[in-house]
Amino acid sequence: MNLKVALLLGLIGLLLAGCGETPTASAIAPTIPPVKDSGTVKAEGRLEPVQSVNLSFAGGGEVVEILVKEGDIVKAGAVIARVKSDAQQAAVARAEAGVAAAQAGEAKYLEQLPQQIAAAEAEIRSAQAQIAAASANRNDPAALAAAEAAVYQARVSQQAAEDAYQQVLDNKLYGPTEERARLVMESAKSSTAAAELRLKQLKSGSASYRATSAEIGAAQAQLVAAQTRLDQLNAEAKGNPNPTYAAALQQAQAALQAARTAVADTELQAPFAGTIAKINVKVGEAAPPGIAAVMLADFSGWQVKTDDLTEIKVPNIQEGQPAVVVFDALPELELKGTVESIGALFQTSSGDIVYPVTIKLLETDPRLRWGMTVSVEFEK
Repeated sequence: MNLKVALLLGLIGLLLAGCGETPTASAIAPTIPPVKDSGTVKAEGRLEPVQSVNLSFAGGGEVVEILVKEGDIVKAGAVIARVKSDAQQAAVARAEAGVAAAQAGEAKYLEQLPQQIAAAEAEIRSAQAQIAAASANRNDPAALAAAEAAVYQARVSQQAAEDAYQQVLDNKLYGPTEERARLVMESAKSSTAAAELRLKQLKSGSASYRATSAEIGAAQAQLVAAQTRLDQLNAEAKGNPNPTYAAALQQAQAALQAARTAVADTELQAPFAGTIAKINVKVGEAAPPGIAAVMLADFSGWQVKTDDLTEIKVPNIQEGQPAVVVFDALPELELKGTVESIGALFQTSSGDIVYPVTIKLLETDPRLRWGMTVSVEFEK
């Protein structure tokens, strides 16, 4: 018992002795200078391929063929998968037949151009003869000769018009061509009847017949119309398309293009060279329109996207600025990069205003994987 008391008293004595010591100058804690901010901007982000896309069928449908598997590398334009396209293929066949029919109709029309031109020229000569006959004095012997010549020319023009119309019917060129040929033929018949009437009046000495300005004006109008038709026909003979047939061909070609586009929509094609990252459909299943069927990625390069650079930090970032990227899963790996873009539209994150920034990696490593988390330090 005495030993315990002695030890306790000794311990108390030591404590009292320590409290009584005066601290020396060397025991005073040194003053630590404040740490200055280096100004380096840091951010967190995720690793992504240089480009990626979700591919979907525009019209949807039953998947009938998948030409790739996950991990395959494809070229730009390569067909990846197809849905059923029987209806679309049939529409293409019908549209191709429509184009062929339009081209054949135009070709037949062009074959008839020489006859159409001859008929128009004959109509012009007939109109000119009518003007001459109407302008002549009916008592003038020359007027009778002119009237007889007008009748002859009108009959020749009528025969040419009838022959041209018959050729149109024989070649089954119905529609605008048949209508035009019929109008020319009817005009020629009217011209013949008028010429014969004037000749009859001259021969009978009818006092009622006088060439009037109205008659001359009508003949001149006929001449102008005939000349207009002839000019159009000559232009078509030199290669200018007939408006009616050109419009029909253009419409048929537009229908064919639309049908081919519909067929193209039944295929998934790679918009760029890359790797098949994910396939979400199977043969025999329905692929809904607009829903991602295949994911394609270009792993030839990498980029980092950040989403935590606040409005305070982002003014210190510029496009082209160098950066160093460190990977959480590979702490020993540091890769260089440059700022490729800074988002113009802000986002909100935990109450902060932030701007997305994309960093293009200038180096790569075979261990890199899509989605890895990284730290980015932007160099000054």
